[in-house]
Amino acid sequence: MHPPVTRHPSDVAVLVRDVETSTGAKALPVSITAKDGVLLKGWWLVPPGGADKAVIVCHGVGDSAMGSLGFSWMFLRHGYAVLTPESRGHGQSGGFATYGILEADDVVDWLRWTRAHGAKEVYGLGESLGGAILLQSLARGADFQAVVAESAYANFPEVADDRVGNVVWPPLAHLLVREALLYAKLRHNVDLAEAQPERAVARTRVPILLIHGADDRETLPKHSMEIAKANPAIELWIVPGARHTGAYAAAPLEFENRVLAWFSVR
Repeated sequence: MHPPVTRHPSDVAVLVRDVETSTGAKALPVSITAKDGVLLKGWWLVPPGGADKAVIVCHGVGDSAMGSLGFSWMFLRHGYAVLTPESRGHGQSGGFATYGILEADDVVDWLRWTRAHGAKEVYGLGESLGGAILLQSLARGADFQAVVAESAYANFPEVADDRVGNVVWPPLAHLLVREALLYAKLRHNVDLAEAQPERAVARTRVPILLIHGADDRETLPKHSMEIAKANPAIELWIVPGARHTGAYAAAPLEFENRVLAWFSVR
């Protein structure tokens, strides 16, 4: 619930300036206060001439806006403004990670902020944890035009079992995860077992494209398959040769074409 800091804010600022220089975009540090009083921060990037459509890009666990900003070139070049919020417990945002339990409402608040700053159409792209958070936000009223989620997990207990099971004997991993879930509930009053993207998408009408690397060993492809089964309108792209959140690296042109096409027809 307290992921280690892997990116320094000054490194993020350097990348932001690089994006500004290479695209002509205007970048501003932004913040909102969540319903529970936690201060959340991010970056807002607007292409030259402004934009009435925007993409909220959500990063993975242990990352920050540093990871999200890598997609900004693609969107800014096609006339989208980009918001890269730093999830609670990550980057410069306060609080602790709850894997979608509290973050789903944060997304709704960021969505409202984005529309208040000129975006008439708002789309979502999430990587790993960020994708799972976006999917869970749909059950909280996040009315995106469309969402793309790469390497998202179907439910938190299952992905925790998978990941810990890569390190220790799987039955022991299951026991350790259940103890950790109980601790989180008793210590922080957060039931991480309720972090279930597969359940959150069951009734949504927001168009969802799931992307998953065929060689992902961190969040197995079965997770996106399980999510897709929850709603027949969901589209799934399994990317040959791609590892965890590695679809863009494995097939950059197809990734860009699929994502932009998914957004442009909605």
